[in-house]
Amino acid sequence: MSDPERGDRGRRRPRRRGGGPNSGNRKIERETYDGDYQSSKPTIILAKPSALDSGGGALSTSPSSTATTSKPDKPVVMAIRPRDESFSSGTATVSAGETTPSQIPSALHRTPVGIVQTDGSSRLSAPLEMNQSIRIVDDSHQWSDAGMEVLLDQTDFFVVGVLGLQGSGKSTILSLLAGNNPTDSIRQYIFPPQSRDCKELCEHQTTGINMFVTGERTIFLDSQPIMSPSVLDKMIRQEKKIPPEYSTAENCVEMQSLHQAAFMMSVCHIILVVQDWFTDINLIRFLQTAEMLKPSTPSSSHDSSSGSEDTNDYYPRIVFVQNKCTRDHFSRETYQAMQSTLSKMLETSKLKLKGEVSMASGNLLSGLPKHQPTDINLYLFPNMDNKKESHDTVLTLLPEYRGYPSVTTLVNGLRKQVYSMPRDNLTHTTLSEKNWFHYAARTFEAVKKSQLMAEYNRLLH
Repeated sequence: MSDPERGDRGRRRPRRRGGGPNSGNRKIERETYDGDYQSSKPTIILAKPSALDSGGGALSTSPSSTATTSKPDKPVVMAIRPRDESFSSGTATVSAGETTPSQIPSALHRTPVGIVQTDGSSRLSAPLEMNQSIRIVDDSHQWSDAGMEVLLDQTDFFVVGVLGLQGSGKSTILSLLAGNNPTDSIRQYIFPPQSRDCKELCEHQTTGINMFVTGERTIFLDSQPIMSPSVLDKMIRQEKKIPPEYSTAENCVEMQSLHQAAFMMSVCHIILVVQDWFTDINLIRFLQTAEMLKPSTPSSSHDSSSGSEDTNDYYPRIVFVQNKCTRDHFSRETYQAMQSTLSKMLETSKLKLKGEVSMASGNLLSGLPKHQPTDINLYLFPNMDNKKESHDTVLTLLPEYRGYPSVTTLVNGLRKQVYSMPRDNLTHTTLSEKNWFHYAARTFEAVKKSQLMAEYNRLLH
């Protein structure tokens, strides 16, 4: 035998790839083992909650170890990694109570209102706080859509409007009710009151209808003075073109005031009627005329066939605010005489005038019995321009006798009573803030084109 043959016999014969009884199983295990490590994206596993797990633990896995069952002290939440992230050894676990929005997928995480998400988007963030009013009816008596941006799609809101003659203090009362303090300067008021120049020139300050929305979702509507001689004088001096349906400028001003009052009676929960002297019979007649010409509330289909005329009509709650009162007005006899007079003059009115606001609430006026449901909503407000005239150093240290509570106490009392008044539905369906704005726009146009208004205007010729 030759040496090459001897050398070949001494070498180890290589094992065949397909030989052996278990060679097929080894091949499958090797391919599975190599495939696990060649994969760059891990398998996403959701852990079973501890409340549903029979063993009381949560399942935790890693690529290099098999599944094990543990029993921690606190429930374990498995964080799901996005598929585009690089794989790292082990899966992070976060205990309940320490979970952060960044560890939860955006598709499963709902951000509450007012919370901004981590990616910079704010789906349901609340609007910014208003710092000034917005005009929704301009000086040309046309509707504006500027107020839609500050309203929300929620139904818990409250609408408060104001009516009154020129210089009676409508804007001042409404600003104090909306959040201003009596110590604030005039420039800080939400609805600017009459400036000194306006008073000297006998001009009005508010033009059209202005809207302001508070953080508590209370909508305030300030309107220009009704039957204002300043509006008439401005229309004549500027030679504004009178609409053809009005014969004179006087009729135009009166009809615009009625449009404004009828609109307020249709879209407001509460209307403050502010007057600075008691009482103007023309103002009471104006309210009765606006109530008569107010358009009927839109009814649903099943209510329209009932046959009752008064079923669907909406009437707001009216609060009379007697502004610029003196010490004599705050007596029990005078206050009760005011209530009795208003009650007799408006006894046939369908407006909700009684039972909510009174000076007897909170003991604001001593000697009054607890307010009854038959009492007219009447609130007294002092003259804020009155100041202590004495400059004696001794007397300035003594509290001033006024005969009525302080202005701050009266403002707080008016806020509490107005905000606690019932809120009736304006229509047969519940409106959101944005739906109310659309309803107000349609109502304003309906009032201007009303057949009753046109017939009343024809009788004024």
